[in-house]
Amino acid sequence: MSRSNGSKVMRRKFYTILRENTKSLAIVPEDSQMIALQPAGERPPFFIVDSYPYFIDVVQLTGADQPVLSLIGYEDTQSESYSIAEEAEAHLKTILANQPHGPYMLGGCSASGIIAYEIAQRLKALGHEVGLLVLFDTPNPHYMREYSDFWMSVTSYRTDLSQLRWSEIPAWAAEKIRGLKDRKPSWLPWASNGANRTRTLIDEMGASPIRLNAARKYRPAPYSGRFLLVKRERHLVGRYRDLNFGWGGVVRNQIEICRVNSADHLEIFKPELDRALVAQTLRKSIDQVVGGSLGYLPHGAD
Repeated sequence: MSRSNGSKVMRRKFYTILRENTKSLAIVPEDSQMIALQPAGERPPFFIVDSYPYFIDVVQLTGADQPVLSLIGYEDTQSESYSIAEEAEAHLKTILANQPHGPYMLGGCSASGIIAYEIAQRLKALGHEVGLLVLFDTPNPHYMREYSDFWMSVTSYRTDLSQLRWSEIPAWAAEKIRGLKDRKPSWLPWASNGANRTRTLIDEMGASPIRLNAARKYRPAPYSGRFLLVKRERHLVGRYRDLNFGWGGVVRNQIEICRVNSADHLEIFKPELDRALVAQTLRKSIDQVVGGSLGYLPHGAD
C-alpha cells in the first residue's frame, strides 16, 4: 500500500491460510489489501483485521463453509504519520468493495481489535448493518488509561507492600513512579523476551510499536450492536479484572463474553480447548447473524 506522503510502509509478506482445509503459507503481493484465510463461499464473510498467532486453527475449526477474510494492516514507519482513522477508512473501502451490502461481521485481536471497532463505527455511520463485532483479548484502552499506572503498580505489587514498613513505602512509591515512563501497556505483550516478542507481533499480526501506541491512546465512541468479547481471565490485575474489559461503559447492548484459560496474550488461541471454545462461540454467533439476514446476497449476485 503506497502512501502519498512518500513515507515507508511496513507490511506482512506471509500469511498462513487454508487450502482445502489444509494450512499453507501464502506470499502476499505488496498491493494486496485482503487475503482469504479460508476461501470465500456462499455465506457472508467474517473480516478480521490482520491475523494472530494460532488464529488460523480457530478458522479451521469454525467450518470449511465459512469464509474468513483478513484485512491486511499497515502502518507508517514515522509515528507522526500513522492514523487509526486512516487505516480504518482504507479497510472500510476494501470491505465495501468486496461486500456491498450487510450485514457485516468483523473483528480483530489485541490492537487490531481497536481498528475493527473503528471500522464498525464507520460502517454504521454510513447506514450499514453490522451484525457482529468481535474483539479478541482487546480491552477498552481509554478505560485502562484512566486507571493510573501508579495505582496499577500498587495493585500488582500488593504482596510487596504488605511486607514493607510504613516508613519504607514512600521510597518504594518513588521508585515505581520513576519506572512508569518506561511502562508498556499491560494488554499488549512486551514483557519477557523483548525483541523476540516484538518480532512475533510484527510477523504474526502486523503490529508495531507505532500502531500499538496509537491504539492505546484511542478513545472509543459509544457503540450499539452485537458485541462478542473473547478474553483471558488468568493473571490479570487492576482494571484488567473488569468483567467486560472496560467496554461496559461504551457498548450499549449486552456484551457476550467468551472466557479462555490461556495466561499469555499471544497464546490465547494456542491451547486446544481454548481455540475449540472460541471457534464454537464464533460459529454460533455468525450462524445467528446469517440466520437473521435472509436478504443477504453474495458479491456479484443479482
